Amino acid sequence: MTTDRLESTDMAASISRDISIYREKLQKKKYRTADSFSKKEILIEIGVFLLITFGLMLTFGWKAYSEAGEETVMTGIDMLFYYLSCFSPAIGCIATRYMFREGFRDDILFPKFTGHFKGYLLSVLLPILFGILNCIFITIVLGAGFTVKADSRVLEAVAAFSLYSMTTYTAAFILIGEELGWRAFLYDKLEKLTGLHGSIIIGGIIWGLWHIPPLITIGLNYGKDAPGFPVTNTCLMCVFCIFGGAMLQMLRKMTDSVIAPIIAHSVIDTICNPIATMFLSQKIAEGKNFQMGICMLISSVIIGLPCWIYMAVTYGKKQAEIEPQSID
Repeated sequence: MTTDRLESTDMAASISRDISIYREKLQKKKYRTADSFSKKEILIEIGVFLLITFGLMLTFGWKAYSEAGEETVMTGIDMLFYYLSCFSPAIGCIATRYMFREGFRDDILFPKFTGHFKGYLLSVLLPILFGILNCIFITIVLGAGFTVKADSRVLEAVAAFSLYSMTTYTAAFILIGEELGWRAFLYDKLEKLTGLHGSIIIGGIIWGLWHIPPLITIGLNYGKDAPGFPVTNTCLMCVFCIFGGAMLQMLRKMTDSVIAPIIAHSVIDTICNPIATMFLSQKIAEGKNFQMGICMLISSVIIGLPCWIYMAVTYGKKQAEIEPQSID
């Protein structure tokens, strides 16, 4: 009786192994790994991704951001356009991976806390440091002291800060749309073609150019009164995205996940940047968007450059251990 049970158990285990092997073979036939793509295929992938991403942003972004910049209630169509433009990198990433049968087998969409605590800690600390530096430079450039608005009523300031903190959760959802495309796809692809430094520079420029609709319609970061608008704004945004992208890509590499860049990006957009406007005297800040944008740019360079150097030292030697295959 015992022998029969052991034989049945062994048979069940054998069948289970066979099923697992069969499923793995089917999975390999259905999807390709990122390392199996040749340089030519990667280049085509990037082209398709950019066509979809910029196509959606340039189609829907103009209308979405022009409405967002006005003091009017956004309609359902406006919100749809806004989300389509915000999620255009994610849509481009998913569509491209599907078209080229790449899938998401690299598992970068999930948090990996074990052994990556430092990366997740930095995803909060670095944005906070960025916000502090930004406030310091604004104070120096504008000669302005930071005071609590609403006649120094601290409770109102705390309530406002709490509101900004709550919006972080919303921003984290929205910024999945960006990070899924940039850090989870484009930067890694560019690194295989151009190396680490090329991916940071080219990726940052592409990311900056993607912001053209909000840069022009609402004067994002630098205002419409900037000298040489909108060319100056676009160039400065590209530089900002190069160094900001370096920080976010470092977090991506440190945690082997796109979750850390999403956290850092959402903290910057919804807490650090609004703190400056929440505590800065409106009289002094009025009409000074360009100067404040330059302060933000300087802060991004101070934070992003060490992150870039860290990546070059830590990951530069490990890069391209498996080169993309060439096509005959």
